[in-house]
Amino acid sequence: MSQASKYCINCGREIPTAATFCPFCGASQSATESSQPIQPATNDSATDSHPHFNMWSAFRLGVSQVFTWHQRIARPAFWWLYLDLVIISLILSTISANTIFRAPAFWFDPSFFSWSSFIWLLIYSACLSFTSVMQITATVRRLHDTNRSAHNLWWLLLPIAGPIVLIVFLAQKSQPAGSRFDRPAKNSKSWIHKWWTWCILVLLTILYVFSYNYTGYVTATTTSQASEFQSTVPDDTASDTTDDTSEDDDSDEDDSSSDDSVMIGDSKIDVSDSQTYDTDYSDSNWAGSTFSIDEITVYETDGTYTQGSGSDKEEFQGVIKIHMNIQAGRDITAYPTQSKLSTNDGQQVDVDSDSDDFDGDLNSGTESDGYLYYVIPNLSDVSDITQIRLKWDAYYDTDDIDDDNDYKTFDATINLNS
Repeated sequence: MSQASKYCINCGREIPTAATFCPFCGASQSATESSQPIQPATNDSATDSHPHFNMWSAFRLGVSQVFTWHQRIARPAFWWLYLDLVIISLILSTISANTIFRAPAFWFDPSFFSWSSFIWLLIYSACLSFTSVMQITATVRRLHDTNRSAHNLWWLLLPIAGPIVLIVFLAQKSQPAGSRFDRPAKNSKSWIHKWWTWCILVLLTILYVFSYNYTGYVTATTTSQASEFQSTVPDDTASDTTDDTSEDDDSDEDDSSSDDSVMIGDSKIDVSDSQTYDTDYSDSNWAGSTFSIDEITVYETDGTYTQGSGSDKEEFQGVIKIHMNIQAGRDITAYPTQSKLSTNDGQQVDVDSDSDDFDGDLNSGTESDGYLYYVIPNLSDVSDITQIRLKWDAYYDTDDIDDDNDYKTFDATINLNS
């Protein structure tokens, strides 16, 4: 007759029943250990009180043992619970695909806040926190049921092969030696009545809220939309100094067309109508330099577009494009790309940051030209713009403290004649 045996409470190996120390690892065997021989389990659910499981009974068991680590869960119960959690995750993700995954519920700008999105993000994060803890603890108990410790979760850090190894472990039958992980709870109260369990869930929920909110922000700012383009407008550095005003009444209408689009930087703006004017504006009264504007185009957009985000988000229905040429008579610094434009119908806008980079420090004798773009909030017809006023700054360095002409604010008013 074979000698009766039991399993070491530390390493799980089979040892004689009468042994007080494990001959393999040297661990002392508890006096409370059963002296009865351990019989092989007859089915996989030997570690649970229910001989048969389904989706509902497995989910109820998972909920009741959300924060239970030092126990076991049978193979059928674990995989039914896993199916439950996958279905719940798919439902939540499908509902959230067009909400929290596409745009943030809140951001650092106080005016950018959506209550409906925030409430759903909070619900989604709370559910995800609960199911995540349930999945982790159930996985630990399943490993215990196969006589393996929770340290086998470290396999997940190994790409590709690690998860496969863990799945193989989780799919194995129950091992009687796994009973070494069965330890009585120090506190018989349900996890619902313990403060630390709720702290963990709250902290995980906050983590998920910020993580998915940032994901929504990244998605919103990187997704290209036909009806939206992003623009960052620089601060205007012009000062209110003595202005030198010039007026040009001799612009001629060149053509009215329906070009399909206008490019501002990398953004394509569809247009429904446009009109180009040839102008002969020129100012040579400062620093021996000449600033001239020879072409102005007014575009009516095909629908309403938006620029910016949060509190800076604005709609626009038109674009004005101005071609400027600079001939430097001495070393100068000029900033047409930080200019302001106003129109005859009372609108004032800053130059768009995607305008051509042709200004700044210009050496004497050099020539530079480029296009300036201005988005117009309201425009129902290109013929509505009959006059523009453009202001920009320029200066040069000088050691002459009596030179009052070193700084100038250009002020150009140009009539767009039909």
